[in-house]
Amino acid sequence: MTEATTLRPNKPLSTKPTFHYHVAMPQPQSHLFEVTLQVNGWSESLLDLKMPVWTPGSYLVREYAKHLQDFRVETGNQHQPLPWDKRSKNHWQVQTGDASTIVVRYRVFANELSVRTNHLDATHGYFNGAALFLFVPGFEQQPIQVTIVPPKSDWQTTTPLPAVEGTENTFEAEDFDTLVDSPFEIGTQQVYDFEVLGKPHQLAIWGQGNADPQRIIADTTKIIETEAELYGGLPYERYLFLLHLSSTGFGGLEHKTSCSLNYPRFGFRAKDKYNRFMQLVAHEFFHLWNVKRIRPKVLERFNYEQESYTTSLWFCEGTTSYYDLVLPLRANIYDSKTFLEGLGKEITRMKLIPGRLVQPLSESSFDAWIKLYRRDANSDNSQISYYLKGEMVSFLLDLLVRSRHGNQRSLDDVMRRMWQEFGVKEVGFTPQQLREVLESVAGTDLSDFFQRYIEGTEELPFDEYLEPFGLKLKAAEDEESKPYLGLIVKTENGKEVVKFVNATSPAGIAGVDAGDQLLAIDGWRVSADQLCDRLKDYHPGDTIWVTVFHQDELCTLPVTLSESQPTRYQVVQIENPSETQKQNLAGWLNTKED
Repeated sequence: MTEATTLRPNKPLSTKPTFHYHVAMPQPQSHLFEVTLQVNGWSESLLDLKMPVWTPGSYLVREYAKHLQDFRVETGNQHQPLPWDKRSKNHWQVQTGDASTIVVRYRVFANELSVRTNHLDATHGYFNGAALFLFVPGFEQQPIQVTIVPPKSDWQTTTPLPAVEGTENTFEAEDFDTLVDSPFEIGTQQVYDFEVLGKPHQLAIWGQGNADPQRIIADTTKIIETEAELYGGLPYERYLFLLHLSSTGFGGLEHKTSCSLNYPRFGFRAKDKYNRFMQLVAHEFFHLWNVKRIRPKVLERFNYEQESYTTSLWFCEGTTSYYDLVLPLRANIYDSKTFLEGLGKEITRMKLIPGRLVQPLSESSFDAWIKLYRRDANSDNSQISYYLKGEMVSFLLDLLVRSRHGNQRSLDDVMRRMWQEFGVKEVGFTPQQLREVLESVAGTDLSDFFQRYIEGTEELPFDEYLEPFGLKLKAAEDEESKPYLGLIVKTENGKEVVKFVNATSPAGIAGVDAGDQLLAIDGWRVSADQLCDRLKDYHPGDTIWVTVFHQDELCTLPVTLSESQPTRYQVVQIENPSETQKQNLAGWLNTKED
């Protein structure tokens, strides 16, 4: 369908229009934001309005327009209704006639507490620009003002946008990209100011839990200083960390001068959980360089209406994931033992996903829009996360560069080169340009590496890359080994439900299916909790009879068990490492030689 906007007989605008949003929430318990857009100085006969379908940093079409309701338009002076029609799922077209001031009103339902959506209830309001605001095609570069109308006098507004002097609760974005990139928190959040490297920072916390703000600020300061040292300074004037304490949530979304974090409210006391939180902080903060400024060419200019495909998300997210493990070590938030334990856990996660041998890393990046966030029962058989495998590939590349250059070069040099060549000017990079930088720093041709581990699906050779550092990968099994069946079973509503079947496992070959209800092994009832112990009664090569309900049909299937499979992996030191290996390890982990 050809849009009417391409057929307009209108004359060019003599002056640029202005855009001012008002966001109210008079009944927050209804979960409805009431949004008003006033356009002044409009001189065309048609006004097109569109809502983004995705938000940068989260590669999924989320169809934000599905939450928009009660759309109406009127003139600004006479308050006369203006005719409009909907042209597509996220496109409204208004016939403005000779009206120069147009007022657009609509409401947005907001009851999804995540870092990439909107949430409004009796305790607070939170929104992302892409999920709340409309844009006018052709005018995305115009400044936009936003006035917040809180429902209560004690509710305050926290946002990275600068306030407009002399106007209460009003903020200005220099363009629509900046508006999308600036989350808003409205409520009784606790706000803590602190300074790092001469620049103001804020930590805003919504929700109750066992978080210690002063401890978080102290360790966040270390993260900021460590990352600033890597890149040679901070590319902003002020920065906001916005933390939501929720029941079970987890996630983060990066912005140029802020980040949104969602973490379990009681996940700060246990050391391992606190370390995981600091990794989340390190991850999202690292993104203010890698992704927000160093980004693929296709994301140099955002197209908010459709997917932007790239094979480089493994570098955007995976490399950042590697650094979120490394940076707390460098910042002395945890020690090298904890780091290596964490590395072993990440390797375990990847090695237990059969899809790592099916989907290339480049394809995982490209297909993020249709696969990573749209998982099903077969996902682990057919795909691998570009976060996870990208982290492992970045780890190997770091070791490759370090071993070739005696720790005088590393992946840090790649990041600095990418920053200087692309990030500073915010010019997007192509996959070939990324590879050229990697090869230049490594001092070698990486064609074979890319073909095998990024464009191909070969098993990653961890031991080959760990050996120069006096380390190796150790496969560990349960204390009492058991033959391999290939099922993941969970108890749901009193039923033992098969959640995943490894397609190449004994169970998968026999025909057990995800969604089946597991009933018995060899005629004896078995629960999810009992399954591992029951398997220890058998040996590899034994044939057992597995009874399930498959789509309500009772089935008993013969399954021949195979050899025991490792359940976890550890990165451990080899016996009698050489002096060179000790020096390499100390240089990588920033530790003194034992």
